[in-house]
Amino acid sequence: MRIKPLLILLILTGIISSCRVFDPSVMLRTNRSYDYSEASDTLKRNYILQSGDIISFRLFSNQGFKIIDLTSLDEGTRVNVNNSQNVFTYLIEVNGAINLPIIGRVQIAGLNLKEAELFLEEKYSNYYNDPYVMLQVNNRRMIVFPGTGGDAKVIELQNEYTSIIEALAIAGGISTGGKAHKVKLIRGNLKDPEIYQLDLSTAQGLKEANLYYVRANDIIYVQPSYFAGKQILSSTAQVLGVISSLILTYFLINNFRAQA
Repeated sequence: MRIKPLLILLILTGIISSCRVFDPSVMLRTNRSYDYSEASDTLKRNYILQSGDIISFRLFSNQGFKIIDLTSLDEGTRVNVNNSQNVFTYLIEVNGAINLPIIGRVQIAGLNLKEAELFLEEKYSNYYNDPYVMLQVNNRRMIVFPGTGGDAKVIELQNEYTSIIEALAIAGGISTGGKAHKVKLIRGNLKDPEIYQLDLSTAQGLKEANLYYVRANDIIYVQPSYFAGKQILSSTAQVLGVISSLILTYFLINNFRAQA
């Protein structure tokens, strides 16, 4: 009869010592029936400007034949100046506007780079002959979790079309403890994100991965491997301590009752 409480205790211990307890560092779990998004050509679209972007701005006249000297113009919301190349950086404000020389504040958030360049060329055409505008976003970033806790990296996107393979390479590649066949690409509003699952462990998977071009604020998450033995040894120490205390308490109570 006394074995029943111990059996119940062991069952409870098995429930407590589930995979989630032994492997608590795994993030972004999805159930097996989760409906992942599918790749499409739209992944290759131009970057859309948004509030908080820092823009490198260059302006030329006569369709780029002559560089316009902007060094004597009002700084406005200028963040930095590179006089050697006449490159100026400006911040897109919270309201989506950017404060540029001569034309002042104009709304460019929501436009892609090409649309913004054409829009600004039209604005500057009131002051210069055939203006030519060049824009570049300097602070496009994304996050990569390579598959080992503590190794996550925030990387800068320098190339307009950076593939997921390039992004992983910039971050140092998939770590030894990462599962190459379980890689998630997460983008969009985190309240309702688009989630793509990739298998990078095969040649076919690498071929399919070429459809995926990362964007600013994307998250690449490589699921870490589950080392059962190591996790059990490291995660059950406290559980075993609690079990030992419960067993000791149980036998002490029984001995006390037997002597009473």
